Amino acid sequence: MSAMDPSEPATTSDGTFSSSAIPFLEALRGKIENRAADGGNLAVLLIECGVIGRIDAVWGYHVGDAVRDRVISLLRSDVLRPDDLVAVMGRDDFACVLSAIEDPAVALLAAKKSLRALDAPFWIGDEEIYASPAIGIGMYPAHGDQPEILLQRAKSACALARDLPGRIADYGADRDNSATSKLVYENRLRTAVLEDALDMVFQPQYDLRLGQIMGAEGLLCWRDPALGMAAAEHAFAAAESAEKVTDLVSLILNRALRIVSEFRYSAGLDLRIGIKLPARALRNTEIVDVVGRALGTWSRRPGTLILEIGETALLGKEAVARETLGRLKELGLKLSIDDPGMALSSLFWLATMPFQEIKIDVSASRDLAGAPKSAHIIQSIIELAHHLRLDVVAVGVADDATAARLKELGCDLMQADYKGPALDPEQFVERFGFG
Repeated sequence: MSAMDPSEPATTSDGTFSSSAIPFLEALRGKIENRAADGGNLAVLLIECGVIGRIDAVWGYHVGDAVRDRVISLLRSDVLRPDDLVAVMGRDDFACVLSAIEDPAVALLAAKKSLRALDAPFWIGDEEIYASPAIGIGMYPAHGDQPEILLQRAKSACALARDLPGRIADYGADRDNSATSKLVYENRLRTAVLEDALDMVFQPQYDLRLGQIMGAEGLLCWRDPALGMAAAEHAFAAAESAEKVTDLVSLILNRALRIVSEFRYSAGLDLRIGIKLPARALRNTEIVDVVGRALGTWSRRPGTLILEIGETALLGKEAVARETLGRLKELGLKLSIDDPGMALSSLFWLATMPFQEIKIDVSASRDLAGAPKSAHIIQSIIELAHHLRLDVVAVGVADDATAARLKELGCDLMQADYKGPALDPEQFVERFGFG
């Protein structure tokens, strides 16, 4: 199916459009006019097949073309009615128009039929190849009354569907706004990384046993002129979308290790430094080399770097992330669990991971000194962690009385706003330095 020029007919003999979007959009416009006249509904399904580009790379474009034609054939025979339309919108993208439907349930049914049709294997020689389709739905008139808008909104829904278990989504204005925000964050983050425009603040950590400052957590501080203060999780999500996770981790690590080295030489502070990473960042195996290079560049002992891992549930699902974690442990650095949403049951399998530290949030225990039941719960967690050979860092400590009680219960370290908020490097040295 070749790309069309203006002199070519809009469709092939079976009603399938070529890869040019213009004839498809004009035909969709005609369908919309028909529905406007009779007060009916129609739906646009944007189907991302998810395999043809990879087939092109492995077996060649002629094989990809054959699979593309097979997809169109399956959609026409198993899903669409004679008056419906199908178009090739890109190498892996197909658009279907359900010309007249009674309600959105029909569009959802057609999307499910499409998934079933495309879940069957494509045979290439003796190889079974499976597509990984995702489908977005745009409805007329609910989601728009112009062909370009309907197609864009179906595409927006398709992008969301890629991350859903059912792989089908319909358009929602909130989702469109979310996709827009994601794209804006992605591009602004790319610029910030290239221009080295990300800052860090440092929150002190105290050794409850010795009663003195022992370390700090380096917190990403991204002040964007247009977006304002951006949360670290937004930065990592944007980096993941832009395939810049390794660059972001490298920037954070080198910035933190440089500054903590300056603390040592200019202020007499020889501190450990903690950096939090989402577990999904461990999918990028190059991070091990990034960490090794950063430690060498700033002449830091591996044991003074603590990587605090959040979203630990992902470690149970992805072997690559677990392997990266193991390789990081082999470097000699310390691995800490920093996951407020972690279920207690997770400790059973987390005990098999190479962690040496766990953070617990005690902010819910407002009066720990006067609340025996709360104290017993926290003591049990601390004792369990120690049995697993994990040091315990308490966060959300409210006051000296709570800190003293945590020390009695065997807690090792704490990080608390009342003892010291996160400070920029100059403020940190001014408050805690010996110079």
